[in-house]
Amino acid sequence: MTDWYLLHCKARQEARAKMHIENQGYTTCLPTIRLQKTLRGKRQVVEEALFPSYLFIQIDMENANFNSIRSTRGVNGFVRFGGIPSKIPQSVIEQFQALEGQQTDPQAQFEAGAEVEIAEGPFAGLPAVYKISKGDDRCLVLLEMMGKQQQLELKEAALKKR
Repeated sequence: MTDWYLLHCKARQEARAKMHIENQGYTTCLPTIRLQKTLRGKRQVVEEALFPSYLFIQIDMENANFNSIRSTRGVNGFVRFGGIPSKIPQSVIEQFQALEGQQTDPQAQFEAGAEVEIAEGPFAGLPAVYKISKGDDRCLVLLEMMGKQQQLELKEAALKKR
């Protein structure tokens, strides 16, 4: 009977371990998440492992070749509790697999000049115009206040599209 187990991988080598494990005929699950990051001075959406340094593998413990799994490139070994590899419930893996094909955008990327609404803080509910990104999670917006446009620095997560 096959069950799901958890492998510990070398730092930032989950994808490498996944490829080599699958080449051996095993089924794997590597949940990922899309994040906005600043790379080379530009904001980009990147896909990273949801659980860095971990990979789920489906194997039959009675017939598995543990030496080949442990010596696979990118793999450190099984996650064990009390010397026994930890089983992962099928329902958990099914939830990860259901999320796999969905487009998840953790934060909306705004273009300069886009109309936005401030969603939280003292200016919540007010319309604004997105000006520019400033750092990893902050931005400048223009807010119509007292008859002229005021520049305001906010968390980008505090904005929503209008």
